[in-house]
Amino acid sequence: MEDRKYARETLEAIKKRQYWMREGDLNILIKPIPETDEPGLMDPRFYDSVAPMMKGVKGAMVKLAMKVGGKSRSSVEKGAKQMRNMMNGVKSIPIVGTVDVKEETVRYGAVEVPIRIYTPKQKPDALVPVFYYIHGGGFVAGSMDVVDEMCKLVVEITGCVAVQPEYRLAPEKPYPCGFDDCYAVLQWIYSHAEEFSGDHEKICISGDSAGGNLAAVCAMRDRDEKAHMVKAQALLYPTVDAAHMEENMKKAMEVYEISEKHAGVLKEMFGMMNGSLSKPTLSEYLGVKDGTIPYISPSLGNLEGLPPTLLLMGEYDFLRVENDLFAQKLKKAGTEVMYIRYRGISHGFADQVGIMPQAEDALQEIGAFMMEHLTK
Repeated sequence: MEDRKYARETLEAIKKRQYWMREGDLNILIKPIPETDEPGLMDPRFYDSVAPMMKGVKGAMVKLAMKVGGKSRSSVEKGAKQMRNMMNGVKSIPIVGTVDVKEETVRYGAVEVPIRIYTPKQKPDALVPVFYYIHGGGFVAGSMDVVDEMCKLVVEITGCVAVQPEYRLAPEKPYPCGFDDCYAVLQWIYSHAEEFSGDHEKICISGDSAGGNLAAVCAMRDRDEKAHMVKAQALLYPTVDAAHMEENMKKAMEVYEISEKHAGVLKEMFGMMNGSLSKPTLSEYLGVKDGTIPYISPSLGNLEGLPPTLLLMGEYDFLRVENDLFAQKLKKAGTEVMYIRYRGISHGFADQVGIMPQAEDALQEIGAFMMEHLTK
């Protein structure tokens, strides 16, 4: 175990100073930057990690990696390789020491999916809720290692058990391979949860970015098949509208509140992200022609009858526009939705456990949401 890179008071300040804000028909819980109320600023930890990337040789290398270009198979494979180089590093530090981890393999048909099962060191006296977490990485990158500490921390916070899959990645394994893997693991959990002290009637599905997308579409398929396995979903900055991602990203700069102090870095960052969406597109990575399929773009599908949903988003996330709309659609469809927005940060903060206080706060919120809806 290592010490957190922030003081306990910094983490507590997020909760002490949070407040509710109304947007349209939705109440949004706003989580402030711990050190300031000044609007339009980046969190100092986020700024320190991003600003150097926008400058000099390193910035040029990042931009080159994000702008592969072209629709050919070689371009798609090159883009995937670059994304893996950037996304597959573990950013968390080990702050949890009270969780046991077991490796297992889920088999369906001719496919084998490695999984990890996380349980409290002291075996629960009764069956406990199951936290099923799916890692992100743009459908082409990421791994269980990247979000390992996240799963451990949720188990420590809640006393639940957790499972995560090493699903197959595009472009080598195109859609729906990864989706099918994640759903097969959900079915396995429902059938085997009691073997590791999990209650199969109390499953919360969760994930970040592409993993949030996979969690959301697994919940939709669960509803469509009337399987009733998923009782809650907690989605961290999920991809929910692949068909309009570039369009929504261009709208982002119009809705963000940006101080002149950090305008240069933020505009450079969003310019880089806009370039990354030129070619190959997400649909090309997945190997599909129609990005409007609800099992790829859940925001474009039927949102009725879904389980209670927690959405967590950074203020400067490039997916914020589509998730703002997604939250409104969920509410209109009659789904219970809680929406949390973290000021001053962008995409991918939750896998920085022990580094970003917002990561720990987000996992505390997920734990509270899960236990509220699964222990009634």
